[in-house]
Amino acid sequence: MNKLTATHKGIITGLAMIVASVIFFYVLKFPENGTNQLLVWLIYISGIIWSLASYKMADPGSASFKDYFSEGFKTFIVVTLFMAVFTFIFYKLNPQILEETIKTNNIIVQKEGDHTPAEIEENAKRLRNIFMPMMLATKTLMNLFIGASISIIGGIILRSRKSAAM
Repeated sequence: MNKLTATHKGIITGLAMIVASVIFFYVLKFPENGTNQLLVWLIYISGIIWSLASYKMADPGSASFKDYFSEGFKTFIVVTLFMAVFTFIFYKLNPQILEETIKTNNIIVQKEGDHTPAEIEENAKRLRNIFMPMMLATKTLMNLFIGASISIIGGIILRSRKSAAM
């Protein structure tokens, strides 16, 4: 029987996150950044924990914090790559999200009352130009931060349990 590596677990986790996101948006008609994303983050966290726990079970005695973090890293970096590609494709296939964001932003700026129509239009143009890089950067940094945090916390907990057991 082939053992699933941390990379394989990252692929499975990333695909599960993508499937959940697609179902929420296209089937259940939830907003792309609604509270339903908590379930997507839970899938992500579970995938990293799965990877760390499997590593602990495979080698319960000699793993160091560095080993645990490395295992978590191999999982979360793959998930981050999958989610970056998914984010790009998702927003390219759904330009209405950008248009709705611009419309909402224009309303907010108009309510401020201290901008000319030309300034509002220029602001919309700038938002249109930075939207995709902003979304990619935000989602990627969030994935990296959460993945590193869970790997660090998991590594500390699993490593300290080894010390307490001895």
